[in-house]
Amino acid sequence: MRSRIVPAAFFGLLLAACGPKTPEQAQIDDIQQAAEAEADAIKSASGNEAAAIRTEADTIAGQAEIANGFDAERLETRAEALRKEARIVERHADARIRAVRDRARADVSALKAQ
Repeated sequence: MRSRIVPAAFFGLLLAACGPKTPEQAQIDDIQQAAEAEADAIKSASGNEAAAIRTEADTIAGQAEIANGFDAERLETRAEALRKEARIVERHADARIRAVRDRARADVSALKAQ
């Protein structure tokens, strides 16, 4: 008898979890999905921007290899500055993504507190 109660209780909990969402849970899911979509968009845009900057840096570095003297030094400096700019773009995107996720967590917490 006991062996039938445990599976029955498990399936009862499983059905409850698969049941319709409460309006609060649906709103929480919407907030979390919107935050992840925004985070993905930020990540994609910053990745594209950083890649374009790095491509420009590689082009300039290639020109520096051909150039001589001060021109080569100037081009190398510019290429390094562009690489640093790409890293800053990525760090900025990471900070924005953290802010989006933090805002979503705060919104969810506020909703649960109501």
